[in-house]
Amino acid sequence: MGDIRIVFDPATGTGDFAMAGRGLATGNELETAILISLFTDGQADPGDIVFDADPRGVWFDAYSALEDPALPVIANDRIGSKLWQVFNMPRAQSTLNWMRDEILRCLNWMKIDGVASSIEVFPRFTGSGGVGAQIIVTANGTPTKYDYAWAQET
Repeated sequence: MGDIRIVFDPATGTGDFAMAGRGLATGNELETAILISLFTDGQADPGDIVFDADPRGVWFDAYSALEDPALPVIANDRIGSKLWQVFNMPRAQSTLNWMRDEILRCLNWMKIDGVASSIEVFPRFTGSGGVGAQIIVTANGTPTKYDYAWAQET
């Protein structure tokens, strides 16, 4: 059985579970993993600028020690990204560089766990005041392009 499929809606910039009739759809595990990694709010680190005093993060980070013991141990293994911080940054090349590095960091587990052999990221600003990124993940020798864009919630 595959993972529950999550789909990204570019019109709303949101993700949701896909339905198959009256049940949940499965499949597209690679994209589902990417969406969870990108759009789960990673916890802020000391020194990060947090304007709303909420360091974010997810409760299940506490259970990373319960992962498969055959997998490599990753210090401070946390799920998610800090892309939520991008909207507090200037629209400058340094922000795009930070965004690229953050996406690579949050998807790096795929390379460590052998899910992907390479990941490329091409971030951009969108005309609507948001951000976006084209991500190319090579898994099983096949590169697959994903393109996401999102704007700050109001």
